[in-house]
Amino acid sequence: MSEAKIFNLSNLSWDQWSRDERIGVEIKDPARKLGSQLCGFRVERLQPGKQSSPLHRHHLQEEMFLILNGTGTLRHGTKEIPVKAGDFILYLAGDLDPHMFINTGNEPLEFIATGNRSSYEVCEYPEEGTVFVEALKKTVPNEEVRGTREATEAWYKAGQETKK
Repeated sequence: MSEAKIFNLSNLSWDQWSRDERIGVEIKDPARKLGSQLCGFRVERLQPGKQSSPLHRHHLQEEMFLILNGTGTLRHGTKEIPVKAGDFILYLAGDLDPHMFINTGNEPLEFIATGNRSSYEVCEYPEEGTVFVEALKKTVPNEEVRGTREATEAWYKAGQETKK
């Protein structure tokens, strides 16, 4: 029988993640701390005026968010939606609308971010014109992946025709 995997959040320090002066968040990641491989679970704290990430959408990962404290804005596609403590947000895998949070309040915005992990995830960043491919651990410009679906379908269809 294995030991229960238990860790108290108060024993985990806030890790800083920043991309630039606009985008930056503090993170506690107990799931990774305990070795989770299939599920993600993070507590994130966003300071006033900061953005949680670039605008993005996941093709294969489902994401859920629970606002714990503070107020802010969920940018959902072209819409800006106010969020507050108690709000629960779900993004199904493949949702067409990209998203991210902005702390438009005067105090830290804290939320839980959870979802499944996928070693073959594809994440689009529409404002940057890039796509991150998890299996490759590489971000590529959209132009490098444009049209690949059509090419693959034509290749598959050509293979089917030779079987006749």
